Amino acid sequence: MPAETDVLHCLTAATGLYRGRGDGPESGPFLARMTVSTGVNGRAAILDYEATTDRDGLRHVEHSVLVLGAGGRLELHVASLELPGMVRFTQQTPGHFTAYEGPLVARIVLRTPRPGEINYAWWWSRDEGEPREQSRADLHRSG
Repeated sequence: MPAETDVLHCLTAATGLYRGRGDGPESGPFLARMTVSTGVNGRAAILDYEATTDRDGLRHVEHSVLVLGAGGRLELHVASLELPGMVRFTQQTPGHFTAYEGPLVARIVLRTPRPGEINYAWWWSRDEGEPREQSRADLHRSG
């Protein structure tokens, strides 16, 4: 399996509910939950992600689709209330996706270090500087 498509193959082979904890300079501590399912006869991974805190309740929700793009690179199409519509992130190196379009200088790091584990991080910069990790969740498959 080529390294460029590892994360897609790992996710489509290990669908289900993932739970874990997250933290970061922007987010602070939170509980994370991600449901991974497949679409298009297993050629797409569908990721429904949410972050909650005891104090604020539901803090973040996103719906994403990971697919192999027409150019041969993995693409992560992300919709959330914080984004201006659906934003396409393209894999630059295995597990590192950068915004293809949009005003936000952003990166998503999506890794599957071991079967049943997902690391999911948002990187961004509020200025013209290089993006930094702002929020990261380490998730483990439930059941």
